[in-house]
Amino acid sequence: MSITSFEFFVMVALLVLVYYALPLRYRWVALLVGNGIFWYKGNSKAALVIMLAMGIVTYVLARLLEEKREQKGAKELVTVGVTLLAACMIVCRDLGFFVGNINGLCNLCHIPFQMPDVTIPSPMGISYFALIWIGYLLDVYWGVAHAEKNALKFALFCGYFPFMTSGPIISFRDSGAQITAGHQFDYEQFCFGLQRILWGLMKKLIISQRLAAYVDLVYGSYNTLVGTYVLLAMVLFVLQLYTDFSGCIDIVLGVSQLFGITLPENFDLPFLSKNLSEFWRRWHITLGGWLRDYILYPILKSDLFQTIGKKSKKKFGKKFGKKVPMWIGLLISWFLIGFWHGGGWNYILGDGLYFGILIILGEMLEPFTDKVIEKLRIRTETFGYRLFQYVRTFVLFTIGLSFFRAYGGFMEGLRIWKSALFEFSPWIFFDGSLIGAGLDAKDWNIVIVFMAVLAISGIIRYYTGEQIRVLVARQPIVFRWLLYVALFASVIVFGCYGIGYDAQSFIYQQF
Repeated sequence: MSITSFEFFVMVALLVLVYYALPLRYRWVALLVGNGIFWYKGNSKAALVIMLAMGIVTYVLARLLEEKREQKGAKELVTVGVTLLAACMIVCRDLGFFVGNINGLCNLCHIPFQMPDVTIPSPMGISYFALIWIGYLLDVYWGVAHAEKNALKFALFCGYFPFMTSGPIISFRDSGAQITAGHQFDYEQFCFGLQRILWGLMKKLIISQRLAAYVDLVYGSYNTLVGTYVLLAMVLFVLQLYTDFSGCIDIVLGVSQLFGITLPENFDLPFLSKNLSEFWRRWHITLGGWLRDYILYPILKSDLFQTIGKKSKKKFGKKFGKKVPMWIGLLISWFLIGFWHGGGWNYILGDGLYFGILIILGEMLEPFTDKVIEKLRIRTETFGYRLFQYVRTFVLFTIGLSFFRAYGGFMEGLRIWKSALFEFSPWIFFDGSLIGAGLDAKDWNIVIVFMAVLAISGIIRYYTGEQIRVLVARQPIVFRWLLYVALFASVIVFGCYGIGYDAQSFIYQQF
C-alpha cells in the first residue's frame, strides 16, 4: 500500500473517524489497527514473519535490559540485540552485494568457488524500523528511556505505519509517548495536517513525477543523449529526489498531525546551505541525528578513540590532534551512511565516503581559506558571497548524487560522467531539443512554475523564520480557502498518474 494511493487515504479517513470516536484512553488502538492493515498490505507472508520475529526479539530484550541494566551481562545482551537487528537488515537487503563481491574476488584470484544467489524477503521499511529499534534498545540500555511493557503499544510504536515508507527515523524517548497516547481533536492542527499532505502531493505528483520522466530517459540512454543532456539530468535528479523524498515526509508528517502526533522534521531548507557540513544537517536530518547519537558519539567516547586522541595530541599538537579521532569517526559514519543507502559501491563511495572526505578536507583547509579570504579582502557578509557558497554546495552535492542515481553501480557512474563531459552542447536549451526528451513544452512549463512556487515559499520561510502555512493561517478566511482550493485543484489537474508514471513509489522506499 503506497501513501499516495487512493486506498491509503480511504484507510486514513476511516481511522480518523474511529480514532476520535473512541474514548481518549483507547484511541491508540485505532492506529494499531492501521499498522496491521499497512503491514499486511505491504509485505509478503514471509517478510511479515521476519518483521514480527524481529519485533518480538526487540520487545523481549528491551524488557530484560531494563531489569538487568546495572547487572552483569547487560552489555552482552544489548550487543546481541543490536547485532541481530543489524544482521537481519543487512541480510534481507544486501545479501546480493556480499555474494557479488565474494564471487568477483574469487574470479579475480582464479578460485573455483561461486556462491549461489539467494533472495530473502525484505520487510517493507526495514532500513527505517531496524534503526529505530536499535536506537530503542540502546536507549533502554543507557537508561534514557524505559522499556514499553504493553506489547501492543510497543507494536504500535515500532511499526507506526506512516513512517514505514521513507521515515523519518524517530526515537522512542522523543516520540513513543506521543504515538501511544490518545489526543484531543485540534481543528488548527488537523487543518495543518491536511495542508501538509496536499503540499507533499504537489511535490511528488506535479514536480517529481515529471522530472523523473526526463531523468530516467537520459540515465537510460546516456550513450546517445550525451553532454549537456546528462549534466542537466544530474541537476534535475537532485530536484527530483528532494521533491520525492520531502514530499513523502510531508505526507507522513501531515497524516500524523491528523491524529495530533508531531513527528520530527527531516528537511530544513537544505539548498540554502553554505557548505556540505551544514547541508547534511538540513537534509535527512533524522538519519544524521541517529548516526550522531548511536554511532559517532559512542565511538568517540570509547577507550580506543580516547587513546587515539591522546596520542594524536602528542604527535600533531593539541589543536590539530584533538580533531583526528573526530575525523576517523566521521569517516566511519559516512561509510555507514553510504552502506545504509544500499548495498553498492556507488552508494558507499559516491553517497558516503565522498561527502565525508570533502567535509573533513573543508575543516582541514579552513585556516588556509580564511587567510586567502582575508588577503583578498573578500566580504563574506555580502549576498554575492553567500550565493557563491550556495551554488558551490549544490554542485558538490550534485556530483555525489550522480553516483547515487547510477543504479547500475559505481562503474556506471563513471561512464555517465564520461558521457557528460564528452560533448558540450548548451544550445539544447534554445533549439527545442529538450521538447520531447521525456517532457513536452507544457510539462516543462508546469515544472518551472511549481518549482518557482516551492522556491518562493522557501525564501519566505528563510527570511521570516516561519512556515508558509503559519503565515497563510493569518490571512482572511476567503484568501486562505482560495489558496487551499487552488492547491487541491492543482494536484488533481496537474498531477501525474496512469500509464508511464509510477506515482505510488518513492525513491527512498527502496532502501
